[in-house]
Amino acid sequence: MDDERLRLMEAAFVDGFRSASDKLGFLMLAQIPLELDRDGSPGLKLVEVKIEEAYEVGSAHPGFGTHELVYHALPGAMIQHATRLAFVYVSLNERHELPFAEVATP
Repeated sequence: MDDERLRLMEAAFVDGFRSASDKLGFLMLAQIPLELDRDGSPGLKLVEVKIEEAYEVGSAHPGFGTHELVYHALPGAMIQHATRLAFVYVSLNERHELPFAEVATP
């Protein structure tokens, strides 16, 4: 699956999941596995869907010849927005945060 199609599918999933009154039903409709089999290891169980918003409002870089950071606040038009989606699976011994691309069925 190409990156653009995957990005659009992920955005559609986030929008749909946020507005779904039945979150579990939406996961099943989207064919997100509630359990993952692992070769030779206990299976993983889905316990959390994480949707995080992030806004880049500035940049910071090491100053030349100093131990100070040079900081630049970004003007409004340059502020970047990102939505991060992760599926948290656990077993007795492990915890994994997997991206949409690893759990979505093409």
